Amino acid sequence: MEFYLAFYKSKNPNAEWDDKLIDWYTGSIGFSHVEIVVVYKTGKKEMYTSSPRDGGVRAKEHIWDENVWEYERINITFSHLTDIFTLTNGCKYDWNGILGFILPFQDRTNKWFCSEWCSNVLKTAGDKRFLILEPSRLSPNKLYKIIKGE
Repeated sequence: MEFYLAFYKSKNPNAEWDDKLIDWYTGSIGFSHVEIVVVYKTGKKEMYTSSPRDGGVRAKEHIWDENVWEYERINITFSHLTDIFTLTNGCKYDWNGILGFILPFQDRTNKWFCSEWCSNVLKTAGDKRFLILEPSRLSPNKLYKIIKGE
């Protein structure tokens, strides 16, 4: 089993206006969304995140497409991922958290946006790069820079 962060390329032909806006506002390096992808030994691929299009935290099948996603391998365990997912599955999308990048809104711990959810999984899994960081302050672009060591 392998684990990846999949960063949605906001400059792909299928990207919508809100993808381009999120990318521009949060760092303009090309990403507007992030998911954790599990690649099973059978070849099945599943993605976990919090998505505004799906209403919040969810898991669903993933179609591997390097034209739309940039993949970065991560080191987590399946049991840790599923433990966090079980605790948060169905939680609503954190619109106030997203607006908190612009306006002084407080973090809502019972709601999640994509990079907040993914970085929380990495932080609670013990990834040292995330131990002192607040997941609610990480956009997909900032998360990518941390993973790449920039």
